[in-house]
Amino acid sequence: MRNRTFSSWTSALAAGTALVFLGAAAPARALDGKAIFLAQKCNLCHSVSSADITQTSAKMKAPDLTGKVTAAEVPKLIRFVRKLEPGGEKKKNHSKEFKGTDEEIQAVMDWLVAQKAK
Repeated sequence: MRNRTFSSWTSALAAGTALVFLGAAAPARALDGKAIFLAQKCNLCHSVSSADITQTSAKMKAPDLTGKVTAAEVPKLIRFVRKLEPGGEKKKNHSKEFKGTDEEIQAVMDWLVAQKAK
C-alpha cells in the first residue's frame, strides 16, 4: 500500500510540474493598443478615424493619427510621448507624458502603425 501511495504522489507531482512548465512556455497575451490608447486618454487630444475614435477635448486639438505613424518613426515617437525629447515640425514637447509601461507604449505604437485610412 505504501508503494502505491508513493507512486500516486510522484505521478501527481510530475503532472503538476508539467503544467507549470507548460504554463511558462505559453506565449504572453498580446496587449490591446487601442484599449491602452483609450485608457491613457490619448483621445482627449488625438483622433484615430480608422478606429472610429474622435478627439474629446474642446481645448486641445492634435492631429488624427490614422496613417501618420510608421514603424520607422516609433522609437522617436516613444521618446516624444515619454517627454524625453521634443518632436514634430515645431520641435515642441508632447503635452502629456505617457505613463504606461514600455510594453504598453509599444502596443499603442504597433496599433497606430496598423491604422490606415479607410
